[in-house]
Amino acid sequence: MTSPANKKRPLVSKDEFYLLPFHGEHKRAVSTLQFAPSNIIKPDSVMCASASADGTAKIWDISLSSSQLKPLGTCVGHARGINQVSWNRAAPFLATASDDRTVRLWDAVTAEALVEFRGHSSFVFCVDQTNNMLVSGSFDETVKLWDVRCGECVCTLPAHSDPVTAVSFGRDGTTIASASHDGLIRIWDVATGECLKTIYAAGNPPVSTLRYAPNGKYLLAGTLDSVLRLWPVSRTASNQCVQSYATHQGTTHAGAHVHSRYSTVATFTSDGKSVVVGSETGKVVVYDLQTAEVQQVLKHENDGVILAVDAHDKLPFLCSGGMTSDRKVSFWAKPGVFEDSTMSTEGEPESSLHKKARN
Repeated sequence: MTSPANKKRPLVSKDEFYLLPFHGEHKRAVSTLQFAPSNIIKPDSVMCASASADGTAKIWDISLSSSQLKPLGTCVGHARGINQVSWNRAAPFLATASDDRTVRLWDAVTAEALVEFRGHSSFVFCVDQTNNMLVSGSFDETVKLWDVRCGECVCTLPAHSDPVTAVSFGRDGTTIASASHDGLIRIWDVATGECLKTIYAAGNPPVSTLRYAPNGKYLLAGTLDSVLRLWPVSRTASNQCVQSYATHQGTTHAGAHVHSRYSTVATFTSDGKSVVVGSETGKVVVYDLQTAEVQQVLKHENDGVILAVDAHDKLPFLCSGGMTSDRKVSFWAKPGVFEDSTMSTEGEPESSLHKKARN
């Protein structure tokens, strides 16, 4: 990874993230971010998709970085804002879920729309995909499963009694987890449509974000009481949360992590040792997975709700964005990621995604 700019990075420990001196931009709030899986791009590259209330999705290659990134491609076609992006796990395809009630699948190399999925009767708030299947959740309270190859809906699950806020395929693609403002998390069998398990926290706080752990054995769920909870997914496991993450009053970082109105995303770092979440306070909070102690609080340059965060699957990189006044897509790394690289920056390097797609 090449050094992104000839700027001295802030003095931080080897285990802390620092803000990289480049960024992407949108015209309106950044609603969603996701790094591309490392297996679909050239080694030593880091790529990220972002989308916005401006109705566009942009693809960034931060290994071609300068002080301000230029998108490799911009996906244009939705009539309203985009709520979530999702990369295919095996090929350079990007899915987008929009307030225009559709999901679209894009060729990430050309930024051309490949398939449009129609069938929801209200805003499509969330989407995820595996090799050949795509799942979406909507404010119409349903979860739909789609065949990526033809765009046909193969199953509609009457999943919840309030808007569906998150969907996620399990590690092997045989299950789907869904979450809703009705306070429920449900795990579904993809083949049969059977509900395998229902999970909820005391008091049924609305669930706003959901992510499978890298090992597939747990779900990380955020609720609008400003708490993240880690739940076992096995049908035989208890319905007791095994860990919770919050910055309660009286703690060192009291009030740093707040999500009581917005769906702020949470995820796991590449080493599986930390949990990262955006906050309505304009911060990104990093928790220790095991102890639930706050390891670091990352502050954006401009105040505003941090709606979106993601972590790279192999490298210690984070990205974040939200309702900040500068509408930036910010990138963070741990020391040594750029400095230790031998990649050249001379000339106009070709997108690593294009190379991967052709080879």
